[in-house]
This record gives sequence, C-alpha cells and structure tokens, in this order.
Amino acid sequence: MIIVYISLALFIGALIYLAFFAFKTFKDSKPTIENVNETVTRIQAKTDQIKSETDQLSMTQKEITEDVQYKKEAVQYTVDAAKQSPEPFKNIWYTIKGDKLSIRKRSDG
Repeated sequence: MIIVYISLALFIGALIYLAFFAFKTFKDSKPTIENVNETVTRIQAKTDQIKSETDQLSMTQKEITEDVQYKKEAVQYTVDAAKQSPEPFKNIWYTIKGDKLSIRKRSDG
C-alpha cells in the first residue's frame, strides 16, 4: 500500500511540476506573443495603406488616360477639319501669308 501512496505522491508532484513550468513558460512567452500581435497589426495597417495608395494611383492613371484620349481626339478632329477646308480658303490663307509661290504651284498643278 505504501507503494501506491508513493506513486500517487510522485504523480501529484509531477503534475505540480508540469503546471509550474507551463505557467512559467506562458509568462515568459507573453511579451513575445504581444510583440508578434503588434507586428501583425502594423503589417496589416501598412498593407491597407498600400492598397489605398494603389487604388488612388489606378484612379489617377485612368483619369490621365482618359484626358490623353480626349486631347488626342480633339487634335485629330482639328487636323481633319483643316484637311477638309475648301481650296479658296487655302488660297486666301496663302495670300495673306504671302506665300504666292505655293499658290502658283497649286494652280499650275
């Protein structure tokens, strides 16, 4: 019977020893866990900031692309309109400009 009591005492002692070191390990690792949590929070904040900036850059890029396209179409419209101007207006322009040689070449051709 004494062996049973000694075994029970050893078992309870081992449980107490296990609980003591488990608590000590938890207490020692708590600052590390908090540090990891803070790091994860900072990384998440930076990720959100980068995503926001990426969205803003995409919007700006889209606006610039649309503006360039609009201006390109405006210039093309002006060029097409100039190409379709009638010959007499071109002759008046050349006369005002003083480029009579071009008028002679055009009328000869």
